Amino acid sequence: MASLYVSEIEAATKGFGILLIFVFILYKFLINKKPSRPDNQLKLPPGPRPWPLVGNLHQLGHLPHQSLAELAKKYGNIVFLRLGSVPTVVISSPAMAKEFLKTHDSVFASRPPVSAAKYLFYDHRDVTFARYGEYWRQMRKLCTVELLTAKRVDSFRSVREEEASAMIHSIWEQSGQGLNCVDLKKNLSCLTRNITCRMFSSRTYSDDDLGGGHVFKEMVDEMFTLAGAFCINDYIPWLSCLDLQGIRRRLQAVHKIYDAFAEKVIEEHVKGRKKPYQVEDQVKDMVDVLLDMAELDTQTPTEMQITRVHIKAIILDMLNAGIETSSTTVEWAMSEVLGNPHILARAQQEIESVVGRDRKVKEDDVASFDYLRCIVKETFRLHPPFPLLIPHESMEGCNVGDYYVPPKTRVFINVWAMGRDGSIWEDPYEFNPERFMGKGNSKDVRGQDFDLLPFGTGRRGCPGILMGLSVVELALAQLLHCFHWSVEGKVNMDEIFGLTVPRKFPLLARPASKLPFQYLI
Repeated sequence: MASLYVSEIEAATKGFGILLIFVFILYKFLINKKPSRPDNQLKLPPGPRPWPLVGNLHQLGHLPHQSLAELAKKYGNIVFLRLGSVPTVVISSPAMAKEFLKTHDSVFASRPPVSAAKYLFYDHRDVTFARYGEYWRQMRKLCTVELLTAKRVDSFRSVREEEASAMIHSIWEQSGQGLNCVDLKKNLSCLTRNITCRMFSSRTYSDDDLGGGHVFKEMVDEMFTLAGAFCINDYIPWLSCLDLQGIRRRLQAVHKIYDAFAEKVIEEHVKGRKKPYQVEDQVKDMVDVLLDMAELDTQTPTEMQITRVHIKAIILDMLNAGIETSSTTVEWAMSEVLGNPHILARAQQEIESVVGRDRKVKEDDVASFDYLRCIVKETFRLHPPFPLLIPHESMEGCNVGDYYVPPKTRVFINVWAMGRDGSIWEDPYEFNPERFMGKGNSKDVRGQDFDLLPFGTGRRGCPGILMGLSVVELALAQLLHCFHWSVEGKVNMDEIFGLTVPRKFPLLARPASKLPFQYLI
């Protein structure tokens, strides 16, 4: 998948040499000016001195989460930066994360304005990027009360199991029945894409489902790439008219494609609603649930009327949050397990002791896989889906600990750095699922323990935690139970940066049958 990295900043700023001469005069008064604050407020957090125009952008490098972790070692667990003209705070400890996401959660519950939210997500009309306020509260309530409840997530259990079985069959066929290596990322992305689509639309989508020759997978990949792209316009706003990186143009282009796709999905459902369900207790997909609510609103008006824009924005959130995050997590888990044969053997032994070799794993079985669930937690620790979470923004000035955070400050929570902090974790760079074994070592990944926050927490915590965990645990269990795995040489663990942090190179591994053939076809 194509990605836009922070290295594009360097290319975008090469032509600024002449401008820097003029900007330097303004620098003393604008860029480098300390934010004003009342006399009774505390000092700003420490941080490196910014450059003219670009601020501290040049210090982010190709892997910002790693660069920011290094800055934290020098300046502390709360660092103040200027990214272009945007005041920014980076948090790298559980104690400070608790201050921002719990103690002062109401102050930092908003999202900053970014190009992706404006041009792709219907001008902040989705849940993920919506600014904090009544609109966001209604949209969040819609998701948590109607779409992502435990009951509804469980209602799609058969979908997850069917698609996981289809993935196993596909892997076996692609490998020539165990003769060749397969690209696990490709198969895992297909798995999560199909599950997500069936949840909101009761069907999967192939290359022929979009007009104009556009492929569904390419559309999804482009949306996810652009949602995580580092857009210089977001940090140096007066350059936005130039669109130096071409991101705005690409956002508008893919939004047009997506909008046509979403309209098609909604129209299919509207037409289908005129026909009776073939099965009386058929599970309704999420678009049908939303259309039910929209019809109810016309009869009994509520606080927020559900429109097509709302439905399209929610579908878009599901596509972006439900596909890449889960597939990337499982691929990292497999990478770590295949690099540690003793962990692989223990996990397979645990699964076989519960399931045996005469069937595949069912979702009900996962609750008995204590060690496998520890593998998932350890994967989240070392490879969180969003290494900096989705950025927050302060709605007013606030004293946090010993420091003052100005209004409209962008806040990054570096959970990647927290997962590698030696003051929190013993042997932090070692992949060791055993650290989570036993009652005294149990950690919760759902936002209760601030040293392990893969899904965030507080008001802006991910509402789809239960769904994400269900997909990750089932997919990993199926891969480990159905096959013996081998790789050539040492597993490369290099990563690249985006909205998530996937592997730099695909994980190629060769499966060998562990179950009787009839369970693989």
